[in-house]
Amino acid sequence: MTHPAVCRADFASTAPFAGVSWELVGEYPLLGSTGVVQSVCATEDYIICIENYNDQTTEPDVVSAYYKNTTDAGGNPVTQYSLARQVQNADYAHANGMAYNPVTHEILVSGYSSPDASNFGCIFRLDPDTLEQKERVPVSDSYNILGIDYLPSTGGYLIQADTNGGYRFALLDASLQLVDDWGPYPFDFYMENFQDLCVSGDLFFIFPLTMHLGIGNFIQTYSISRKTLLSNDAVNFNFSDDIASNEPEGLCETNPGEFIAIVNVQKTDGGRFLRLYRTRVPYLFQISASSAEHGFISEGGEVSRGEEKTISYTADDGYRLAKLLVDGLYLPVTEHPNSYTFSDVQSDHTISVTFEPIPTVTPAPTATAKPTKTQNSTVSNAPEASFGFFPSVASHFAMFWKSAVHTGSTVLQKAIACFSGFSLLTCIRQANPVFLVLPLLLLVLILLFFLRLRYVRRIRRERSRKALERRRRTYEELVRDFTADQEDEELSIDELLLTIEEIQKEEHSGAPSEKNW
Repeated sequence: MTHPAVCRADFASTAPFAGVSWELVGEYPLLGSTGVVQSVCATEDYIICIENYNDQTTEPDVVSAYYKNTTDAGGNPVTQYSLARQVQNADYAHANGMAYNPVTHEILVSGYSSPDASNFGCIFRLDPDTLEQKERVPVSDSYNILGIDYLPSTGGYLIQADTNGGYRFALLDASLQLVDDWGPYPFDFYMENFQDLCVSGDLFFIFPLTMHLGIGNFIQTYSISRKTLLSNDAVNFNFSDDIASNEPEGLCETNPGEFIAIVNVQKTDGGRFLRLYRTRVPYLFQISASSAEHGFISEGGEVSRGEEKTISYTADDGYRLAKLLVDGLYLPVTEHPNSYTFSDVQSDHTISVTFEPIPTVTPAPTATAKPTKTQNSTVSNAPEASFGFFPSVASHFAMFWKSAVHTGSTVLQKAIACFSGFSLLTCIRQANPVFLVLPLLLLVLILLFFLRLRYVRRIRRERSRKALERRRRTYEELVRDFTADQEDEELSIDELLLTIEEIQKEEHSGAPSEKNW
């Protein structure tokens, strides 16, 4: 018997963005004349960005929500990455970083620099549904906060301080209180500044600002547990010739190993736009396999994105597959009797099987052949239209009565035995199958008996009809004889009347009337 291992899907390497390709999935004009989209995060339904409308003033900034999926929150089809709504009613300072907390369902915005001194070292709370600012929370009076993201493992946050704090990382709890300060970090990569950061598992990623260095764009990958920089990966967005300048500002994970990067671009014609780029990095997903007793299931393990994994299972002798549970859903065991294959793996999966004993079939007793009783041939007086296999009414009734008495006696005996110390439910469960069908057999015999009576009555009515037909023909013959001899009219009439009278007497004395039939 195997048991599922507790394991989280993870990146295939410590340099996940090395050599990946980026796909342009959206382009939208910037609203401010000097506006720049500074940060991004992803909720269950939206990708949310903040455009710092004017960094030199406290004018309200622009909060935009784009559809993360192909359906909206209500399940209606939408164009993925299209604009859902925009709000411009509050200032978020520089709005350099964003983090979505799915537990409290709120967004935290790290303000960074601002012409308003009261915004120094503050974090803003944002409602992801209304896109409106809720409150401003002071966190530090010694540094501003460049980047921020949510830590599912602790329920708190990872932040990065600006140059006033020596570009340090620190951990906050859910109440935004400091719990771990890494101290000034000895960066080994030249940069102008830092953008927002994105956390995924034990790794987090940052776009360092290299806009004016002429060395291209990079993503830095760090380990939270090891508190160290793991890699610097060059990023190639394959800009067309009409892009005069660009600045990647933020990154968010929309699905495991799938990321959206926001990039501000200015074209040669002076147009300024926000671009959304998507990439999928090499990723390992976990297949967790488990089974109950009395069988074997092959092990799960890590599977690279897009690959497949087959899990096989076998029942012990005397057992069979009873249940197959895949990702919380029961599947027909007849369709997957020996194995199940996860194809094009894009997420974690679970599978479990249950085995049950094979039912033992009790053979039915073999009926003993009885000798066939030979009956003497007798001449039947039944009409030609009757069926030969039906017995007479008397014999049929005798057989029915004998069977009914025997059936009733058997039922009574079993009922007495059943109710002597047992409940009705126990009696039904322990009853012989033959006993359970006896009421049905009794009903069938009663129906056959009444069908036989109806059949006999129909035969007798047919006989009566034929007798009346014979009398009618007799009368007609007498009339024809009478009318044929016109010379002896009186004698013929007397003879006719006498003949009819004799026939009627004979019928009354020798045959029952139709009424009695």
